[in-house]
Amino acid sequence: MRFLRSVLLSALLTAALPVLPAGAAPAALTSAVSAPDPCASAGESDFDGDGVDDTVVGDPFADAADVNGAGTVHVLSGRGGEGRVVTAAEPAAGDGFGWSVRLTHVDGDRCADLLVGAPYADLPGGEDAGAAYVVYGGAPREPVRLTATEPEGDAHFGWSLAARGPLVAVGAPHENVDGVADSGATYLFETSALDRPWKISQSTDGVTGNSEVGDMFGWAVELGRLGGEAGELDLAIGLPYENDDGTGVQAGEGKLDSGAIGVLFDVRENRDEQVSKKWDLREITDADAGDRFGYALAYGEDGDTGYLAVGAPLGDGDSVKDSGLVQLFQASSTAEITPGPTFGQGQEGRAGDGYGFAVAFSEGGGLRLVVGVPFRGDQRGRVSLFPVGGASGKARLVDGSGAGERFGWAVAASGNKIVVGAPDRGTSGGVTLLGRNDGAAAPAAPGSGQVPAVDRGVSADFGAATG
Repeated sequence: MRFLRSVLLSALLTAALPVLPAGAAPAALTSAVSAPDPCASAGESDFDGDGVDDTVVGDPFADAADVNGAGTVHVLSGRGGEGRVVTAAEPAAGDGFGWSVRLTHVDGDRCADLLVGAPYADLPGGEDAGAAYVVYGGAPREPVRLTATEPEGDAHFGWSLAARGPLVAVGAPHENVDGVADSGATYLFETSALDRPWKISQSTDGVTGNSEVGDMFGWAVELGRLGGEAGELDLAIGLPYENDDGTGVQAGEGKLDSGAIGVLFDVRENRDEQVSKKWDLREITDADAGDRFGYALAYGEDGDTGYLAVGAPLGDGDSVKDSGLVQLFQASSTAEITPGPTFGQGQEGRAGDGYGFAVAFSEGGGLRLVVGVPFRGDQRGRVSLFPVGGASGKARLVDGSGAGERFGWAVAASGNKIVVGAPDRGTSGGVTLLGRNDGAAAPAAPGSGQVPAVDRGVSADFGAATG
């Protein structure tokens, strides 16, 4: 089992804090290619401006530029042309660059921009304080590094990322808010003011809940329209290690690591005092200690309705103990957010499958939910794709190609493709690009086809993150 698999599986099962080698402070980023094409005809997720949506894949512990474990990100061209490798200008060992990745729009041009999390980057505030980066698509521009207001050692800023409209959200789930170990925080940035973040935690006025030891507020983050005012963004936060222990500050009581989510409405407009709502899993369905509700989040829209998918990879899906489940929420401009259906694998599920470890929505032509099940069977893994809301179409199951590859560790959608990470496939890791509307399945790995190998380095966990 590779080191990254050990780290995250341990975090899922025991909530142990991963420890990686310390490295030098991170530097500005560079792309190992020539400047992208102009953005005149760019698509929604089009980084290079060629008119076709691209995808991104993280390899957070790849060796790069002769530095062990610095991490890389690959941008896979939607046209099938030569891909691109993005690294740090001065890679530092163990930064975890590529732990989280997103394609979004930060500046005013039509090309998509790249967000990259490096939660083990060392900063003046301490080792493994973490950072995130904005790498602009289109015409060449200097990348921007995002950090916490006061970086803190072992906070792992950059663990999770979300972006929509004028906001970028970055999770720091191991930050010690008010001295409470691993209680967690999330930072918000206006795209027009990336140098001025503001912090939100369970100690923030109006946020439901309490900052308790090990909650890991910000393990997963999402932005969308979830019942606040029309035109404003709401922030969803995953707390998979929250204990279901009633009201007030507790420590080690109740159902440990049952998990929870919080939604902060009109988060930009309510900086002084947030308006929020919180759900424990027991408020919706049967819940036990260790369910990890809030481990993964995804947001999608279909017309006027916004959907939030929440993974609980050790929940009792369809009453099968610890097989995993996904809970759907929905809201609209005229209806507040409410829980919808709960999904599982039926009686085919088995304990430890990890259904809901990763989730994503594919929009356009009817909303579809993609669920990663990376530990299914002999840990070859599986993904499940099916329509939600009013969408029609057939459900589809796709299994991994080999034992132990953990297909479904990460999932994302871009245009008419679904990208599925299998970070333990072969020696480098891999992804599979699935056709949204057909049975096409194209594997990809560094150094094969149109995916370039890492310059002066070796891939290690390609597919650990997708976006």
